[in-house]
Amino acid sequence: MRPIVKFLHWFLLYLSALLYALPFLFTYYLWWLIFFFPIPLLYLVRTINLSFVHGYIWGVVAFVLHLSGGICVIADMAGKSWHVGMLLGIIMVLYQALSIALLFWCATKIAQYFAIRSLIIRLFLWAAALALFIIWTDWYCLWIFGIKEGYPLMHPLIPLAQHPQLLLLLPILGKPLLTVLFLLFSVSSVALMWLRTCKTFLVWIIVCMPWIWCWYSSSLSVGKQQWLTQVKSIPFMAHSTSNNPIAMMKNAGDQLKKIITNYPQTTIVVMPESAFNCTALWNCSELFQLWDEQNIGKAVHIIFGSFRWNDGNYYNTAHWVYNGQLQHCFDKRHAVLISERLAWLALCPLLKDIYCSAVHSTTIAVNDRLSLDLSDCVTCVPYICSELFFNEYPDDIYKNISVVALVNDTAFLRPYASYISDLLFLVARMKAIAWQRDIVYVSYSRSFFIDKYGMIAEINE
Repeated sequence: MRPIVKFLHWFLLYLSALLYALPFLFTYYLWWLIFFFPIPLLYLVRTINLSFVHGYIWGVVAFVLHLSGGICVIADMAGKSWHVGMLLGIIMVLYQALSIALLFWCATKIAQYFAIRSLIIRLFLWAAALALFIIWTDWYCLWIFGIKEGYPLMHPLIPLAQHPQLLLLLPILGKPLLTVLFLLFSVSSVALMWLRTCKTFLVWIIVCMPWIWCWYSSSLSVGKQQWLTQVKSIPFMAHSTSNNPIAMMKNAGDQLKKIITNYPQTTIVVMPESAFNCTALWNCSELFQLWDEQNIGKAVHIIFGSFRWNDGNYYNTAHWVYNGQLQHCFDKRHAVLISERLAWLALCPLLKDIYCSAVHSTTIAVNDRLSLDLSDCVTCVPYICSELFFNEYPDDIYKNISVVALVNDTAFLRPYASYISDLLFLVARMKAIAWQRDIVYVSYSRSFFIDKYGMIAEINE
């Protein structure tokens, strides 16, 4: 192989990995690049058999770029042992890259075994390999840690939520079929570049038509107006500590009074996950009396995240308070790897000492998800942070009830990881479309109402 040809092959390989990662890192400006990441890769399979090494290098480049902020967060969580956290993040990248490497190897072996010469069949074979990679990463890739779930922030449809009209077909086709339609754009584009016939041009036009139709479709926000008029949020109480619970509750009460004064129509106030880094609230009812009508000027519903101990278990809990009285608690049914649980990594004393010495491991609850009847016209279901992102389908029995998502994105507010906070919000918009349910999204960086078409309105505007 001539050096210039070899250089071109490697350039296209790196370009494909770069086109995959950049739309996640700079979603606002580069979301559209996600459509093109398979094209350089699929263009190569006409002339060369991509090997395990090709796949591994592609995977390492894509995952290093995409997970760069997450690796830094894991290292930062390790404190003085940051080098251990950095090493753990790098090991995760090297492990994740194995999946695409194995798929490259399998696709090449299948093409060789069956002596596939047809360009179109080769295209579909490699597109199938990419589809399997997307499904594996999205649903299953964390199995090695003893967790039956994937990594939900890397699906190529996520950047399209920046313009949610592009996902209008999501509730109709479902995510797997829409992913196939997404990949068909690249397949038809490469076929057109290879063959340059009227037939391939017609196929390319047909494949593009659904996306063009979605792009020019107008989706007006039909969000429930009661949410926009009655609900407000306090998003900046990050990790109020329990050193002085009374002072903590009085401080929150002062902010509640300001909200009620500035927005007299307010009946619901939502705070994020972990708004109070305290385990004493759920069994100290007298503290909530500081939030009653006499103290803050109006009886309002308050939904917020905190923690509690129960039967020796440590729970991440959503609290519902009305007029100074605790109405109900709901414990989180999912725990995030590293930050909330270590799974089998806890068998390593060093990692357990680094990540669980100052913060307790979160117990995964088995309580039924409840609905909160806040008024005659407002009913909602609480989802605590990762419960929204890691559930492919709704984790409740209510079909049309709005979701209130309490999100803790404080770890991603640093400049090097801020893109992850943006991705979480895009995933929430994608969930609203896929589940066809309105979502009230409250984190430390933003508070938005998301309707079932993915359209958004700022809560505190």
